[in-house]
Amino acid sequence: MLTIKNPFIEKLKNKSRLICNTSIDGLEKQIYFEVNEQYEKYLCYERGDAFIIGLLSWAMRNKQDIYSCAPITEELLYNINEYLIPSLTKYDKRLYPVKIIAPIETEAISNAGGIGTGVSGGIDSFHSILNNINGKYKSLQLTHLCINSVGSFHKGYAKYGIQKAKKDIYERAQRIADELHLPLIESNSNIKEQFEIYFEYAHTYYSVFAIYCMQKLWKTYFYGSSGRDFSAFNLKNNSTKSSALYELLSLPCFSTKNLRIYSEGATKTRIEKTKDIADNPIVQKYLHVCCTNGNNCNWCLKCKRTILTLDALGKLNDFRDVFNIEYYKKNKQEYLKWLYKEHIFDGKMHDPIYEHYKKEISIFIKLDYWANYYFKHLFKAYKSNGHKIYEFFGIRISIRI
Repeated sequence: MLTIKNPFIEKLKNKSRLICNTSIDGLEKQIYFEVNEQYEKYLCYERGDAFIIGLLSWAMRNKQDIYSCAPITEELLYNINEYLIPSLTKYDKRLYPVKIIAPIETEAISNAGGIGTGVSGGIDSFHSILNNINGKYKSLQLTHLCINSVGSFHKGYAKYGIQKAKKDIYERAQRIADELHLPLIESNSNIKEQFEIYFEYAHTYYSVFAIYCMQKLWKTYFYGSSGRDFSAFNLKNNSTKSSALYELLSLPCFSTKNLRIYSEGATKTRIEKTKDIADNPIVQKYLHVCCTNGNNCNWCLKCKRTILTLDALGKLNDFRDVFNIEYYKKNKQEYLKWLYKEHIFDGKMHDPIYEHYKKEISIFIKLDYWANYYFKHLFKAYKSNGHKIYEFFGIRISIRI
């Protein structure tokens, strides 16, 4: 049994924390969500909503029912119990149909009417911002931007420095917010460290946790979708796939009549969203997609995908401030080889880009890829019991070291 105790607020120097103590079969763990002190009034300690959502995926994977001392909003409990959990467990038997035991509140938490979205600086983030900052729907125009640290600063940044990358990205977010004349809410949480799940599998839960920690502020929140459109919706074996694939189900389940969460941009592929925002000077100045560096490294999966997309759209030269365009042009064959590999192993995600480049991906690029692929699989080198082991075409050589 996973027990969620009553949340409370703790004041720190210039910061305020929403804290919740939990226990799993006697093992105590404390979760916090931290914001600057001026946003303390929006922290919701009266409900267990945020923590039940944030820990739901972990509980389903670890076969733990949830007992919450803090009440849950009735409409939210109904959505989770009647739609989300049955749908996820029906199509993935590895997931446990969690029972949620908690006091129920029928009255919704009142909010300040805020309209928010994230400002990570990526394609999905900028699309969500630009689509809703001065849009035609006046009651849905943004009032705040957010940058939430709920697990996205992962080991991929280790070589660059996780805290250094976080500092760079937060400072960039503040500059974007200043140029757009919107307040920025910076948050920090340890939820992923305390209840570890591979981030790609649970990012929706972690992000909605952050939204609900401040549900006294939000009336509407635009959650930047993953770059796949709704045609990618899939529940089969969902425990081993990105939680983005079933946001068409999860985000409505995490919404109530008082707080609506939209999967912003989910009618478009990432290449379509890139086209929508590529002419904006703020995007050209601040775009950051890298998953290994505080600035764009040019070579990680997200950098390669974005550079190829910008080139396909004829917008590459507009992004000289954020990418090393000369490096890309000199090494374009390597980028195309990577795209060919992605097409083979993850076609749905990268096919829109691949369609543009497939005539450029020559037989020589394909042969080069497969030659390298088979060499890596046929040749192995590793250490074992004080020996260096080499294996090649079934021949094994052992050298004492």
